Amino acid sequence: MPQSNEIVNLWTYFDEWTRCCSTSYQKDSLYRFGKFDSCTPQFQDLKIAIRAKLRKDEQEAKKMIAQTFYKRNLGSDPKNSTTAGVIWELKDVPGWDVEDSSSSSR
Repeated sequence: MPQSNEIVNLWTYFDEWTRCCSTSYQKDSLYRFGKFDSCTPQFQDLKIAIRAKLRKDEQEAKKMIAQTFYKRNLGSDPKNSTTAGVIWELKDVPGWDVEDSSSSSR
């Protein structure tokens, strides 16, 4: 039985790979680094995600996904961002969770 999208979402890995292959991303890579990006990590992640999706054991699938380039370097965790601490500072508490003291006194 294939894993659910909560465990392995193939679209995430397909989107990352196609984003890397896009002309706008490749243009940026050529401008910033002087060469095109091979997109090898993203393609490897897509292959791992397909294999994980087909696993019967949920824990094994989660372990495979945890080893992907996306989960190790990007993903939804802001601490993994390549620009965190360089271009912008991470907040301990996100701004939308902080209560505004001026609005509470109204």
